[in-house]
Amino acid sequence: MKIASHDDKIRRLSALRLRLDPLRDFELWYWTTLTAGTNIWNATLHAAGLTSEERVFSTIPGVHVVPQPDGSLRRELRGPGDVSHVGWPPIPGEMPRHLHRLEAALHALEAHRDPCLRGDREPTQTIVDECERAFAEAIAVYQHAIR
Repeated sequence: MKIASHDDKIRRLSALRLRLDPLRDFELWYWTTLTAGTNIWNATLHAAGLTSEERVFSTIPGVHVVPQPDGSLRRELRGPGDVSHVGWPPIPGEMPRHLHRLEAALHALEAHRDPCLRGDREPTQTIVDECERAFAEAIAVYQHAIR
């Protein structure tokens, strides 16, 4: 996906987050935050030249859905493009320092997924605050990277 498309999603998801109550609507707020974070990760990887920003859509690592001239879609094996989560799939090559900062922020955000959404941990204001700090760091790295 193109950086501009990721950027549009990041802006729309960030606006949606502000309309939700982080505690009352935690699951929706969290998934919105996590999805924005994934778009931040992909756009920043594209901007660093580590992944391709072609108009193809990753389904599983290495397999992409590629639009055809006739409007149909075809699966193709390709190198890294958009990724689903930080670290999946791993990105080959040396990552610049700002990407390590972004990766750490997104890992901090993802740390709450399984316990709060798939486990039995009740979201608290402390968890929301940790997610907000991680997301703010991700946004800061992203904005600096795409300037």
